[in-house]
Amino acid sequence: MNTKLATIVTGGGRGIGRAIAKRMASLTPVLVVGRTQSDLESVCKEITALGGTADFIVGDVSDPATATAAVAQLAAAGLSVGNLVCNAGIGTSGAAHTMDQKAWKDMFAVNVDGAMWFIQACLPQMIERKSGSICVISSVAGVKGFKYQTAYCATKHALVGMARAIALEVAKQNIQVVPICPSFVESEMTDRTIAGLVKHRGISAAEARTIVENTNPQKRIIPAEEVAELVATVCQGLVKSLNGQPLMMTGGE
Repeated sequence: MNTKLATIVTGGGRGIGRAIAKRMASLTPVLVVGRTQSDLESVCKEITALGGTADFIVGDVSDPATATAAVAQLAAAGLSVGNLVCNAGIGTSGAAHTMDQKAWKDMFAVNVDGAMWFIQACLPQMIERKSGSICVISSVAGVKGFKYQTAYCATKHALVGMARAIALEVAKQNIQVVPICPSFVESEMTDRTIAGLVKHRGISAAEARTIVENTNPQKRIIPAEEVAELVATVCQGLVKSLNGQPLMMTGGE
């Protein structure tokens, strides 16, 4: 009897990750990973109310033990990892010459190391089964630079490079690894960017939001549900040639 496939979503309690978890739950059972239990319980309740199956695990993605525990929790429920969405991430802005060393290390530990530990934990099952999808949520900052975002850009560039390299390693096993690179998305992180503009420029929240919207040629901040829909498209495996290709969600360049 074949093991039923499930989806792991890291950073799934809020923002983009929450939208992804809800969308993927329409396709497979979902295991949501995050640090705040109340957020994880909330999204799982929403998924259950919609007729989906969801569970959660509280943990820090920068600790390899969290990834190991997530895979083990699925196995205990008779599930195998069909899809992995590496979404967990943090961001701190500031000038390069004043960047706090701990903030730099923490950002790499969560954004880059966290993705790597989950990929390492999930790939063996995918390789043995010869199928699977891995979506790595990077950013437009993963393909271009932004001033005062040195650390964030460095981690997001690292994710794109990591995804493209792994995609080449596992292509023959029918596994696709796709980095997804959105511009500003409706999320707490974007809210903090807007608040920062208000503080440093002395402008209104509406004016700050317009500045952020204008970074997108479509003059909008991307709904998290659009990112979730792209993830679902990748994970359904209908377009195999997306393997290793950074998918830009910027409204045009």
